[in-house]
Amino acid sequence: PELPGDQRPDDALSVCFDQPELSEPIDIVGAPEVELRLSSDRPQANIAVRLCDVHPDGASELISYGVLNLTHRNSHEFPEALVPGETVSVRVVLDQCAYRVPAGHRLRVAVSNAYWPAIWPSPEPVQLTLSTATLNLPLRPLATGDEVTFAEPEGATPWATETIRAANSERHVDRDEKTGMVTLSIVDDFGEVRDLAHGLANGSIARETWTIHPDDPLSASGKTHWTQTLSRNGWSVRTETTAEMRSDGQNFSVSARIEAYEDETLVFERNFEEKVPRAFL
Repeated sequence: PELPGDQRPDDALSVCFDQPELSEPIDIVGAPEVELRLSSDRPQANIAVRLCDVHPDGASELISYGVLNLTHRNSHEFPEALVPGETVSVRVVLDQCAYRVPAGHRLRVAVSNAYWPAIWPSPEPVQLTLSTATLNLPLRPLATGDEVTFAEPEGATPWATETIRAANSERHVDRDEKTGMVTLSIVDDFGEVRDLAHGLANGSIARETWTIHPDDPLSASGKTHWTQTLSRNGWSVRTETTAEMRSDGQNFSVSARIEAYEDETLVFERNFEEKVPRAFL
């Protein structure tokens, strides 16, 4: 469930640079880099760069991506605000990858100033102006077969378990046509299994909701609710943890709660509240 889907919806909201169709396949092995000259109309801004494989039918497949808080363009230790309108040089390093782009496909570089909910949005809407961009690809000679062989792997005896509840994952994107708010809902039910050696059963479910209005970065919110259970021979315990994060122009606001149950009796509870300065985020 964590693998990326077709990138065309994100491509439609990005500035895209497509290379010509490849006449021969290429092997990309390493960390692609993109060097850019750009300016921002705000003192704080992010940039996201995605490298995609565009199939002959138009499908866009993610190869790798990288993000950079532009106030960290010179140093992560000493961030510096951007001067609106001033052109700066930045280097975005994409994730390490090993990927073959077949002949007949095209490479696409997609650039955006947001990548929700992978990164938290800048405090104000931002317009970036690109002057130049250079893609540096870590290419290697085309592999024609297995170049390395390994001995058969060794492993312990597989864990003997009984499935009580099968694992299941769901992803939903909902748009409120009245308010314009967009919500990504994620449910990862990791299932429940019983250890056949000692009988302990464990299960967990993680739920996330990420909500934002595309025109208002300060509307962003993230919520989680995690349930974990343990049981054996009529005995059971459960924890319920929830957390929420929001932000204004100066601070992140984080609230959380934990509840612990023995059977269905609440035996422990605690609330957490904290504000964290944005500090160029």
